[in-house]
Amino acid sequence: MFGASNYAKVGTADLAKAAGISEPALYRYFSSKKELFISAIKTTGNRLLSIWQSLAADVVDPLEVIRAIGLRYYDHLRSRSPIMKLLFQAVSEADDEEIRQALHKNFAAFIRFLEETIEEGKRQGLIRQDVDPTVAAWQFMAFGLSLDLVHLLGFDEELNRDHIEEWGRLYLDSIREKAPGAGRAAGRPVTIGFDRHMVENWGELYLDSIEEGDSWWRLGERPPRC
Repeated sequence: MFGASNYAKVGTADLAKAAGISEPALYRYFSSKKELFISAIKTTGNRLLSIWQSLAADVVDPLEVIRAIGLRYYDHLRSRSPIMKLLFQAVSEADDEEIRQALHKNFAAFIRFLEETIEEGKRQGLIRQDVDPTVAAWQFMAFGLSLDLVHLLGFDEELNRDHIEEWGRLYLDSIREKAPGAGRAAGRPVTIGFDRHMVENWGELYLDSIEEGDSWWRLGERPPRC
């Protein structure tokens, strides 16, 4: 209901009717519409994180975990449109401190999961040692938010699954450990906190993925599977 309309327009009577209960019954569980809205935000965040965790439990390669999360998100984008719209509606209400904190907690959990996955990739020698896990995690989240916009604005046909797979490969190529002698300069300083240096590192990850070099996609070859 919140996703189909917005927080301001949906009334508790509408919410109770959609849930198949009376409005007084709704107030037995939630003291206000805002409390219900925040509960919905937290629940959707927990559901998404549990999906990521289940995917990670079945896959050993951290790069494949990241790839699987991205593609599954795209494949189920249409079916989860109400949830995605709910989160966008919540962002528009972020001036409310309680709503902002609920969103902050959701995204902090997403970033923490991705950071841990990227750190594991570094331990396995699959991800470059100079990659800042926080930068790479936020870049991946930006990828997901872009997919939301692709769907919301009706660009699904222009950015089809083949394009999304290519987009994902660009990202993975930007963080993947290169073969010896491939020209990747290692040892760049890692920054702490989301400051200008971190944003510059974020930009470098993107430029690394498209600059001239010897990666498979620059040579027009078929990509290796992660």
